[in-house]
Amino acid sequence: MENSKKLSNCGLPWDKLKKANILITGANGLIASSLAEELLEVNQEKKLDLNIYALCRTKEKAEKRFRDHLEDPAFHLLIQDVCAPLEFDIEFRYIIHAASSAHPGAFNTSPVDVMKANFLGTLNLLEYAVKYKNTRFLLVSSSEVYGENEAEVQLFTEDINGTVDYTKFRSCYPESKRAAETLCMSFKKQYGADVVIVRPAYIYGKNILDSNTRADVYFLRQVMNKKDIVMYSKGTQVRSYCYVNDCTAGMLYAALAGESGEIYNIGDESCVITLWDYAQKLADIGGVELRYEPETTPAGTVFLKTTRCILDTTKLRGLGWKPQYSLEEGIKDMLL
Repeated sequence: MENSKKLSNCGLPWDKLKKANILITGANGLIASSLAEELLEVNQEKKLDLNIYALCRTKEKAEKRFRDHLEDPAFHLLIQDVCAPLEFDIEFRYIIHAASSAHPGAFNTSPVDVMKANFLGTLNLLEYAVKYKNTRFLLVSSSEVYGENEAEVQLFTEDINGTVDYTKFRSCYPESKRAAETLCMSFKKQYGADVVIVRPAYIYGKNILDSNTRADVYFLRQVMNKKDIVMYSKGTQVRSYCYVNDCTAGMLYAALAGESGEIYNIGDESCVITLWDYAQKLADIGGVELRYEPETTPAGTVFLKTTRCILDTTKLRGLGWKPQYSLEEGIKDMLL
């Protein structure tokens, strides 16, 4: 409840959401599920009379994830894959497309499916959006579109193209996100679609799926289970981390106050830290140990080559957004 109060008091133009139908895809995921829950709480507080449509692939998982909201008249579950033809006819004021497998396990076992969700899913939703005149489409892209940072860029601004080796299967994720961004801009050009894109940094929070195999998610699982964290690399990669509640607020600023056709980074330049130091901070606060055991690295593990990825959030801050959680505050809130 405290998190929703921070959101409701952050100065967003909430009137734009009155009586709005909002579609959130990938709603079981960390970012999308947090956004759905926060909007439901703000809806009650501000009496916006909005409707949240949470699109998920698996009914059982969705009902478990949103069990506390199934009786809320403002909440509606839609069960289907975004890659399939959309089986509903609802006029949405906002479509927030966050359906994507953004973890190494999916990249290793089903890279084709990763690409389908990012491209075909985006295509289906954009085609749906342009049937209506007043739909704003927000694509949740990724900081991975900036690639390997071969030029040693200190801060990635939205106009930097980056470098991705598109011949590697690991590039299924950043390359399909890039293609999805191009698709958004193509729909704007050809059909006049109202599109906005956000590129989140490394987002952390507790609403994680069991299938997620990201390193920081593994760290969190270990801490929540009171087990030590074992790292297989020295974790020298430098990232800008951002707590999920700051990320969802940034998404809403982009959706409600952003310019059509613009791209906005979401991150926190004050939360720049190596992967190792992030794990150490999590271990310290969670009361477990951090160990380095490279000899135990699971077979098939693929490490992302990018050594430094820090996002410049000047554009998003220009809309009025600012992060409200330090790294320590975010981790403590996550572990509550």
